[in-house]
Amino acid sequence: MVTIKDSRPWISLSWLILKWSTLVGLVLGFVPSTLSLISGNTISVNGIAIDGWTGVWIVTFACGLGGFLFGAIWALVLRAIAIASGR
Repeated sequence: MVTIKDSRPWISLSWLILKWSTLVGLVLGFVPSTLSLISGNTISVNGIAIDGWTGVWIVTFACGLGGFLFGAIWALVLRAIAIASGR
């Protein structure tokens, strides 16, 4: 039970969200780009065609970074709630 003096659940939840959002971003980047590679399509990033596994890893990295930033924002929000609940 979260009380006014207890901020540990908020901090652990912030780490959980950061980990899972990064993992989901990586999966959402890797699976569709791999399926695109298998089907014979070329991955286009900003109008530049990238063939092969290089394109898959670039899309995976970009989506993983997006997931990490999404999780970092929510981790900061939850840390702020943890600080506010500690006062």
